[in-house]
Amino acid sequence: MKIDVSSQAFAQPRERIFALLMDPGVLSRLLPGVEKFEARGPDQYEVVVRLGVGAIRGTYTGKVALTEVQPPESFRLVGDAKGGPGWAKGQATLTLAAEGAGVRIVARGDVQVGGAIATVGQRMLEGVAKSMANEFFQSLERELAGQAAAKVSASGFGLRVLLDLIRRFFAWLFGRSGTD
Repeated sequence: MKIDVSSQAFAQPRERIFALLMDPGVLSRLLPGVEKFEARGPDQYEVVVRLGVGAIRGTYTGKVALTEVQPPESFRLVGDAKGGPGWAKGQATLTLAAEGAGVRIVARGDVQVGGAIATVGQRMLEGVAKSMANEFFQSLERELAGQAAAKVSASGFGLRVLLDLIRRFFAWLFGRSGTD
């Protein structure tokens, strides 16, 4: 499954944003559902994530590596995780692109999933991935504004995803009804 998401433009220097994205402490607070994000070597991390998609919920353990790091422009995340509901592996390139007086984060990647989580369907997984990215970008915006960011929990995340999927379904349905 291909993923292509981008943030709003942040009115901050690219170097500051890049430094925050390289800080495991910041990432552990801002990434939805992350319970553990610990360094295990240079640019190598062990992660524990608790997430759910629909009725399929679980805890995943895995590894994440930062590769192709080009401060303050871009880096690639490569990772894999396994848990009761299945497994996931993938990679994403994050680029900090100048936009006017600000910086936009563009993430492009590819993810493969297996096990029970794969039965959810690609359309729903894409919605979940985009919702998680938006939650992360909002948390990053609060962090950049100097607001004490509390750890982002996965509780309530399922409701936001469900509401987003319902909104998308009705937008698709009404957009399609005009063409039938």
